[in-house]
Amino acid sequence: MTTNTATNTSQTNTAAQSASGEFDPITAEVIRSAFDNITTEMSLVLLRTSGSPVLTESKDFSTVLFDADLNQIGSSGYILLHMASSRRGVEAVAKARVPDDVQPGDAFICNDPHTSGALHQGDVGIVMPIFYGDELVGWTFSNAHLMDIGGAAISGFAPEARDTFSEALRFPGTRVAHNAVLDDEWVSFMRNNVRVPLSFISDLRSLVAACNVGGERMGKLIDEYGQATLKKYIDYNIKLTEKALRERIARLPDGTYQTYDYVEYDGFGDDSLNPIFCEMTVSGDQLKFKFSGCPQVAAFINAGPSASEGSLIAPIMCQLAPDIPFNEGFWNCLEIDLGEEGSILNPVVPAPVTSGHASAGMRAGRMAQEAVAAACAASDDEELRSRVSGQSSGAVTLGIWFGEDNKGNPSMFMPFGMAVGIGGSGQTTGDGQDCYGMQSTLAIKWADIEVQELDSPVLMLWRKMQPNAGGAGVTRGGLAIDEAFMLHGANNFVGMNFQSGAEIPARGASGGLPGGCGKAWLIREGEVEQLLAKGKLPTSPELVKGVVDNSLLGCQTNIPFAKGDVFRGLGGGGGGLGDPFLRDPALIQQDLIDNAISANAAEQLYGAVFVNGSSTAVDANATWANRNALRSTLVASANVALDKLPKDTCHADVLRQNGSWVCAHCDTPLTSANESWTSGTQTQERDLADLFDATDTHIRRRHRKPVTLTEHYCPSCAVCLKVNVMVDQESTPVYNTAG
Repeated sequence: MTTNTATNTSQTNTAAQSASGEFDPITAEVIRSAFDNITTEMSLVLLRTSGSPVLTESKDFSTVLFDADLNQIGSSGYILLHMASSRRGVEAVAKARVPDDVQPGDAFICNDPHTSGALHQGDVGIVMPIFYGDELVGWTFSNAHLMDIGGAAISGFAPEARDTFSEALRFPGTRVAHNAVLDDEWVSFMRNNVRVPLSFISDLRSLVAACNVGGERMGKLIDEYGQATLKKYIDYNIKLTEKALRERIARLPDGTYQTYDYVEYDGFGDDSLNPIFCEMTVSGDQLKFKFSGCPQVAAFINAGPSASEGSLIAPIMCQLAPDIPFNEGFWNCLEIDLGEEGSILNPVVPAPVTSGHASAGMRAGRMAQEAVAAACAASDDEELRSRVSGQSSGAVTLGIWFGEDNKGNPSMFMPFGMAVGIGGSGQTTGDGQDCYGMQSTLAIKWADIEVQELDSPVLMLWRKMQPNAGGAGVTRGGLAIDEAFMLHGANNFVGMNFQSGAEIPARGASGGLPGGCGKAWLIREGEVEQLLAKGKLPTSPELVKGVVDNSLLGCQTNIPFAKGDVFRGLGGGGGGLGDPFLRDPALIQQDLIDNAISANAAEQLYGAVFVNGSSTAVDANATWANRNALRSTLVASANVALDKLPKDTCHADVLRQNGSWVCAHCDTPLTSANESWTSGTQTQERDLADLFDATDTHIRRRHRKPVTLTEHYCPSCAVCLKVNVMVDQESTPVYNTAG
């Protein structure tokens, strides 16, 4: 499928310029803010009426407002992915129902990635029309992750499903309410088909209430300004956003940026990696994305269209244009080609998709982030060059558990800490943010421990930062969460485990190293109960003791979880930016003091030398001398003096000068500008699992097709300019499912 909503650039600019004399800019901003305020009030309705911690604490929801022409005009909430799913959901309902089959107060449920734009079946969207008198004037959309949606998918995830029919209930824009009241027959059907019916029905009523309030507020805005005036300002604000984003894109150098990634899955006992590719073309003031990937697989990792599009929009909003108001104008600047139907990034029925947003979708976002960063790095614009970064982690670790507590009440426990407490990428402005989250779900949170324990029969044993999770670099990647819990007030639950990034980490940029991977353990026959009886709380695996269940897969369901068992999970870390051997030794020392890195990591990744007898004090002079000696051995042709290189190029890799690619640090020509500059570097390959094992960084070792680092060094100054994460030397940037 190809989505091309771009308009003619000259027409857009002319329209915006001519409009500037016809519209009051203050009124335009007041109206634009009013639409966002409407969606903010919709969000408040959700927060104040829902009883689910996934909404009230984790805030896994969004609200969006559309006009009658299906333009996105206002949004609020916490999940950038929903900017895509809302468009497709509203479009699906409007296409099927307008003009003859929609009435005021109708509510339609959309949770099918294949037909109504959902991210996965657990993300339930409600679409409601807005009428002003007898005229359809817009649409409201509210979306939240509900605790369950029935079927084999516990809380919307089915790790072992081989087709979408085996996953969960799917609703393709089904009418479930009249006059904003849920249909009793449908409610009865759902009570009989979900694991936690009270939570489900309550949250669904909250979604309907949020949409209903949005429609009422839109009516009052029309009362105030009139339909004609409001429509003119809607179009004007969209054109302003489009004009601003096009101007930003035009500052990027024209060209094509290609990248790749792998989607992990081990649910059937194999170790399959599924390749995907992204080609981003900057053409004047437009961005064109072309994706390709392996054929869709019989596993829940396939990404529906909204999962890929929502992950794609996130780095554009966060990295390229965080200061431009978001509305339909953003989409007008993009051309998105998801590739051939039947691929992992453009699946068709019967492909399972319950983890598509967190698997292939997140990888699509990671590739888009890398492509945007590469374009910014190649720009002559100082502001854009300051927005270069490594990759954010995007690696989810999540265990979801269901059973009855000791009072006989059904309970579902979904700990978000290890899922969204993942590291951000190293940036030109500083180290990556700890617990940054997935770039497409930045505002999602996790419940306070006290709330988690109040809501579910669990005892949280610890929640802390994981050292060494962030990729090494001049600015390192952000750290991730390490947390563990056990049942408390229940005896036997069953659940699922999901890891999307146990083997393939987030890459660094400009010589930065990849971040650590996510990981999960199920520890049985531990000594927690004995310690609790003594009044002690185990706060580390060493105190838990017990036996690690090595049968646990990264993607698995129907896992027994009994009283006394402990589940521990780690999030992944962000990629580093810049050669780690250029990091200030004083920052390494502070990292050691803060327990952000271990001594092994300081020595082997950063070349640090300790003051005699210390495990935290770093000798700066000795460190620089050690780095120079190590690089002189590695790159024999180089005249190495890393400590003498310009500080203002420490985050850079190469520059284009006089028809050549040159090292940004020493201006040495590498190749002509029409060649791949890596061919002019000195290359070293290392086994990634070996390196991470030696530096106390987590990764699941691949025994077949191991993961390797391919590092490219300047032959003159010996700075590491680029690090690729490779699997069995797969590097081709094009993959055609038709063969």
